[in-house]
Amino acid sequence: MEFHKILIAIDSHPSSEIVALSGLQLAKQLNSKVALVSIVDPDGITDQDPATTRELDDMMEHNLNRSQINVIEKIFKDFPIKSFVEKGTPYKVIIETAEKWGADIIIMGTHSRKGLPHLLLGSVAEDVIRHSKKTLIVIPVSN
Repeated sequence: MEFHKILIAIDSHPSSEIVALSGLQLAKQLNSKVALVSIVDPDGITDQDPATTRELDDMMEHNLNRSQINVIEKIFKDFPIKSFVEKGTPYKVIIETAEKWGADIIIMGTHSRKGLPHLLLGSVAEDVIRHSKKTLIVIPVSN
C-alpha cells in the first residue's frame, strides 16, 4: 500500500504541534503530501441567540485559522501544505475531508480522557476509528 497524501487533524490545543510534527516526519519519510484540517463544531456552542452563536462560530473559525498558521509557520516552514477549516461534527468532517482530498492516512491526537470526562465529551478519535475506512494513526498527547 502506498501513502501519497496525509491528512492531519488539529485543533487549537498546544498539543496539536506534537501531532503536526509526527505527521510531518511521516510525510518526509514517505515523500507524501500533507493537509491540515481543523473543525468548528457548531454543536459545541449551546447559546440560544443565533446572532451570538454566529459570532462564536466566527471567533472559533478565526482562532482555528490562526492556530493552523502558527503550526504551519513553526512546524512545516517550507514544506508545502494544504489547509482546511471546516464546520460540522468533527469526526464526520475529518472523514469527509479525507475522502474529498483523497488522503491515504489520517493522523490525529487524542487527549486520552478517561472516566466521566470521556463519557461527557466523547472521543473524536474513537469516532473516526469506528467510521473511517482510511488508515488512521492516533498520537496520544497530554492534556
